[in-house]
Amino acid sequence: MRRSLMLSLASLLLVPAFVGCGGDPIPTNAPEAAKEPADILYHLQYLAVRKDYKHAALIAPITPDVVFPSARQFHLDAKAQGIMLTPEEIKGLGIERLADKLDTLPGGPDAVNFPDYTVKEARLAFNAGLYRLSKGLNAKSWGKMRHMGITDNNAARQFGSQTIVKDMSLGFDGTKILSVSCIKKSDGTWGVSFLRYVVGLKSIKQD
Repeated sequence: MRRSLMLSLASLLLVPAFVGCGGDPIPTNAPEAAKEPADILYHLQYLAVRKDYKHAALIAPITPDVVFPSARQFHLDAKAQGIMLTPEEIKGLGIERLADKLDTLPGGPDAVNFPDYTVKEARLAFNAGLYRLSKGLNAKSWGKMRHMGITDNNAARQFGSQTIVKDMSLGFDGTKILSVSCIKKSDGTWGVSFLRYVVGLKSIKQD
């Protein structure tokens, strides 16, 4: 009897830290650094649903050649999809100074038209854009999200022969929803270099 009880308790300790969301798992604890491109899905789920704003930095590359152009495109795409940030989110993301400029960010340093937009601020804008796009899907939709294929992005070689990028498709109910470019970082873990919706949010049924 005692042995059975101990085995039962041990089995509970081995259950991953997930909760049911419409019958689908969503991380409740921050995932560890992504060891494979496929792991990025769980980071996006966690970021979008748990609203742990600082977590975005774990899957964000920090090189200027990525964060400047991607931050700009993230916010342009989010605007086109009608995804806005609340004052609480803006504060949590640490982008108060950029709040009214997010949809007009330059794709690189611009001391003339956008003074004081440093690499540090571009990284914050990148993180905010990643979160902003992810919040376009609700918790139930993120819970249904599945991998739908990963391919090599050979065009990324233009940034250097050692640059490794994998393009991952995510979706549910047989429909591709997101295309995520996953980049291998200098420490061997994976981050997001680009993310976009391949369908209009208004066409997605989010029950």
